[in-house]
Amino acid sequence: MLPKYHILIGAIVSFILWFISPNFFTPVNSLIIFLSSVFIDVDHYLYYVYKKKDWSLKRAYRWFVDGRKIWFNLSKKERKNYKIAIMIFHGVELWIFLLMMIKIHIIFFFIFIGVVTHMALDFIELYNIEKPLYSKTSQIYLYFKNKKIKN
Repeated sequence: MLPKYHILIGAIVSFILWFISPNFFTPVNSLIIFLSSVFIDVDHYLYYVYKKKDWSLKRAYRWFVDGRKIWFNLSKKERKNYKIAIMIFHGVELWIFLLMMIKIHIIFFFIFIGVVTHMALDFIELYNIEKPLYSKTSQIYLYFKNKKIKN
């Protein structure tokens, strides 16, 4: 999903939670939710840097936007021939880590809410574009699934 939608929905969710329970979802906690709902996508940038050896944020964004267009033009059969990028923050592995860390500090609870907000939007998009849900369910599973694909 494009960043503008994550920014918009992340802001709306953060505001609604703050409005519903301002004593628990303080402005700082709501800001943490918002920021984590957007900046989870830093792994896309890290992936670009790894693949292209280029630090340009602008070129990284363009590369992913162009890649989306190419993906949309492939048939379902053609899509199965390509590996899906591993995004280290887009899987259940991060969720488990954050849930464990909540016992250490409450801030991880607010980060978890932001991540869940982000991932809910990603799952909706995956469903709409008919991309496999496992691509954002478990990055470990995706790693092993990709090993079977040549491209």
